[in-house]
Amino acid sequence: MKKFIQVTVLLLMLAITIIYQKQISDFVVLNFVYKKEIIVENSNQYKLDYNFQYFSTTDNFMPNNKKQLINVLYTILNNGWEDFTFFCGMKYENCINDIDEISRDTSFLSNLNNFIHPFNSYNIIYTNYNTLGRISIKVDKAYNNHEIEMLENKVDEIYNKIIKDNMNTREKILTIHDYIIGKTSYDTERAEAITSMNDHYVPIYQSHKAVGPLIQEMAICGGYSDAMALFLIKMGIPNYKIANKVHIWNYVYLDGSWYHLDLTWDDPVASNKQQLLIHDYFLITTEKLFSLKNNHDFEQNIFLEASLNPNI
Repeated sequence: MKKFIQVTVLLLMLAITIIYQKQISDFVVLNFVYKKEIIVENSNQYKLDYNFQYFSTTDNFMPNNKKQLINVLYTILNNGWEDFTFFCGMKYENCINDIDEISRDTSFLSNLNNFIHPFNSYNIIYTNYNTLGRISIKVDKAYNNHEIEMLENKVDEIYNKIIKDNMNTREKILTIHDYIIGKTSYDTERAEAITSMNDHYVPIYQSHKAVGPLIQEMAICGGYSDAMALFLIKMGIPNYKIANKVHIWNYVYLDGSWYHLDLTWDDPVASNKQQLLIHDYFLITTEKLFSLKNNHDFEQNIFLEASLNPNI
C-alpha cells in the first residue's frame, strides 16, 4: 500500500512538472538567469533628457511588445552604452522575430541616431540573440574620444567668440547658422559619389560628421546637421534630426513650437561655384518646408512632432 502511494505521488509530481514545465522554466530563467545578466550602468554625460512622441527612455529591459523593444534600443543608445544585454518578456512570443526584423532595417535603425546626441550615435550596431530571448547589443560609435574632445573645444571656442549675452535665442541660432555656412563649403565630390553609389570613391574629408564643417570646413548634410545639433544641445534647446533616404536636417523646438532648420539647403553652390548664404530654410514650419518642394519628404509616423496629420 505504501509503495502504491509513493508511486502515485511520483506520477502526480511528474504530471504536474509536465503540465507546468514552461511556467517552471520561465520562473527559473526570470529569477536565476535574467536578473543576474541584466546590468544597468549609469548613462554617460551625453544623454539627452528630451521627451519625444515616438521614442522614449525606459527602465523596463524585459519588453513585452515591439514598441517597448524599440524603446529599449533607443535607451541603450541615448544612455551611451556600448554593450548591453536584455531579455524578451515572458509573454512576448514574437520578440525574436521583431528584433530580427529591426536589426535588418537599416533605415529604421538610422532614425535612432537622429533622436540622440551625435556623440552617442552609432557607426555600426551589432545585434545578437538566441531562442531563449537573450538579446545583446554592441555599439560601434560614430565619434571617437579624440574627435569628441576636439569638437567640444571647437564648439566652446566658436560659441564664446560669436554669441553675445544680449542676443535672444533665435538670434543665437541665426548667428551659429550663418557662421557654419560662412565657414563651410559643400563637399560636392562626396555627395556625387554617394548619389552615384561609387564604391571606389575615397573620402578626403569627414564631411558627413561635425568634424567636417567645424574642423575641416567641408560638409554634406550629415555634417551640417550634426554640427548644428552640437550648438543647439549646448544651448539647451530641444531638437532632433529629420531624415529621409537621401537627406538630413535639424528640427528645433523654440518658443513653444517646432521648426525645421536646414543648413545644407541654405548653403547652395552657385553654377559659378560661388558660395551663397540664404535663409529660406531657417526655422520654418512643415507646411512651408513642403511648399518649397526640395526633397524634404519624411516618415511622419516617426517624426511625429513634424507631422501634418494629428491622427497618426
